[in-house]
Amino acid sequence: MISRRKVLEVALEIVDRDGLEALSIRRLAATLGVNGASLYHHFRSKEDILVGVADVVLAEVRGVEEPGASWREWLPENARAMRRALLAHPALLPILVASRSHGFGAHLLDTSAARLMCEGVPSAVVMPLLDALAAFAVSSALHETLSGGPGEGAAEEYPALAKAVAERGLSADQIYDLVIASILQAIDTAVEQQRARWMSSIPVPVDESR
Repeated sequence: MISRRKVLEVALEIVDRDGLEALSIRRLAATLGVNGASLYHHFRSKEDILVGVADVVLAEVRGVEEPGASWREWLPENARAMRRALLAHPALLPILVASRSHGFGAHLLDTSAARLMCEGVPSAVVMPLLDALAAFAVSSALHETLSGGPGEGAAEEYPALAKAVAERGLSADQIYDLVIASILQAIDTAVEQQRARWMSSIPVPVDESR
């Protein structure tokens, strides 16, 4: 019997090297040197394997949280780790984008949500915050993976674009950090506004002795 972890690691290697379409039960079994039927001891289908592979990638993100750090410190690093994981495994982007609907990645979300609320972030803004960071991590990884500058010979046709690309003042990493900081600042402001509204709604005790 081969371990579930070993199967997922080899499946991830195949996907990283040759893409999602290259992964099949037959190829995976052949690479592992086992009978295809033996894989069904751990997985129901190829889709089940892909869910497991995505969880392996998301596990790379979970390990960055520092117990002693505030949410303003560990959450940006968590977002950076998510982007690094997506860039390291771009073929899995379609699967990771659909992670919520497939039900995996829930442990990562639950852990982050619990920690944010324990640190005083109102529950009403926790999911908008996590969703905004996840959405930007995915869009940033997609943009960096799929986009490129003008092709050969395009500089004459699009001179302004070619000049802007060649002389860009911020790297993709720097832009990502700036936007993450802006998202956190916006959420921080929303937290303070909500706290102020909550405080103003508390009835002021009336001194009946006067």
